[in-house]
Amino acid sequence: VRTLAGKVFDAAATPSRAKVVEDYRPALALAGHAARGREIYLRACAVCHKRGAEGKDIGPDLLSVVSHPAEKLLLNILDPNIDIQPGFHAYTCVLNTGEELYGLVAAETGNSLTLKLPDGTARTVPRSQITSLRGGNLSLMPEGLETGLTKQDLADLIQFLRTPPA
Repeated sequence: VRTLAGKVFDAAATPSRAKVVEDYRPALALAGHAARGREIYLRACAVCHKRGAEGKDIGPDLLSVVSHPAEKLLLNILDPNIDIQPGFHAYTCVLNTGEELYGLVAAETGNSLTLKLPDGTARTVPRSQITSLRGGNLSLMPEGLETGLTKQDLADLIQFLRTPPA
C-alpha cells in the first residue's frame, strides 16, 4: 500500500517538490524528539497553524494530524499543494481599485465576501468592488518550508505532530 500510495502522490507532486520529498525521505528513518519538534513547530508552523492553544488559526488545526502516518506528514509539509483540505484553497481577489487580496474564503453572502488573509486578519469586501476572484489548486501554505531544516529537524517536527497533547 505504501509503495502504491507513494507512486500516486509522487505523480501528483510537482517535479521540484517530488525531488525535495525524496531528498528528505531519510528523515522517516530517524528517531524524532517531540520536545525539539515543538520548538520547530513554534518557529515554522505556529505562524499559521494552531495546535491546541498554541499558534494562529489560519490553516488547519494540527491536532487533527496526530494519527496521520509519518509519510503523509512528510508529504504534506514538503508539498503543501498535494492534499489541500476543503476550505483551505487559496484565492486571489482583485478589487476595482486594482488592489489584490490573497487568502482563504472565510464567509460569503450575496453582497460580500470575507477573506482570511495570511496575517490572520479577515477582510470583508462588497461584491460590487470585486473585479475578479480566482481560485486554484494551491494552498495558502507556501512551498519551501524545508529551507533551513535538517532531516533531523523534520523527524523531530513529525514526532511532535504525531504526539498527542498531555
